[in-house]
Amino acid sequence: MTPGNDENKELQEEELLAVCAIYGDSILQKDEHDSTDDQSVYLLTLNVDQDDPDTKSPRIMVLRLFLPSTYPSTDMPVFEIASLYCGHRKVDTTMTLAIQQGFEALFQTGQVVLFEWIQWLRDYIEDTVDLAAIDVAPVITPPSQEDKQVNDITTAAIDTTMPSESLPSIFSSEPLVDRKSTFVAHVASVDSANQVDQVRRALLANKKIAKATHNITAYRINLPGDRILQDNDDDGETAAGGRLMHLLQILNVKNVVVVVSRWYGGIQLGADRFKDINNCARKALEDCGYVETATTKKKGKKKL
Repeated sequence: MTPGNDENKELQEEELLAVCAIYGDSILQKDEHDSTDDQSVYLLTLNVDQDDPDTKSPRIMVLRLFLPSTYPSTDMPVFEIASLYCGHRKVDTTMTLAIQQGFEALFQTGQVVLFEWIQWLRDYIEDTVDLAAIDVAPVITPPSQEDKQVNDITTAAIDTTMPSESLPSIFSSEPLVDRKSTFVAHVASVDSANQVDQVRRALLANKKIAKATHNITAYRINLPGDRILQDNDDDGETAAGGRLMHLLQILNVKNVVVVVSRWYGGIQLGADRFKDINNCARKALEDCGYVETATTKKKGKKKL
């Protein structure tokens, strides 16, 4: 049954709330002076370089979005590019057509699509629009021959001013996909808070993981005197870190850190997201040998 206008409006409102919850209210502003009974008009402002305030020519793209009353049941949003430039590059016909084709390829009848559009547009801008030449470039010392043999992700992640503890091996689970949201658990053996920090920084040095909507963390470490050092981080997914920590406590696993990356797919999962996070984490712990099962089998694990 095709949704009516009322259901479309409800889906639009839920989508707009979700997008603003993830990116902040500033990314979408309703144009109160330009709307009709059949559609709502919004300004979408995407600043790819907002985390780098020193960028002299930030890559900003502004779109005018028209949400017709038939979206998402039959029609996709209509957009026009309001920016004349993105960073130092002029927005030309080639860029406009590429964005149009990219957006059209993502839309599926009956499915909201704004989150996927924003993610796609961010990747497109980062891949096709270089930072302006006038931006101050960091001074890079050529690596020694010995440095070249070090794993790339380790080199990128570890601050040389930190105590010299070796980076633990990090293993990533197979993706768990639920209604377009993707969950991947990363597990590493650790025996200090410093190693936990190293693992997190190594993971975030991976471009794909850094772009995850949330990277939820929990760890437990044995200390002398039968004491336990433990902590967790929601990373914006309220209560998820505490629930992940509770899982580690129930399983009685120690000297381990678990980071669950979630890429939001545009459909709200409600409380099911906590189940997905914990199921993904538990499976990774089982695969890494932290949890005994009746049919435990050593399986090959993908090293990050």
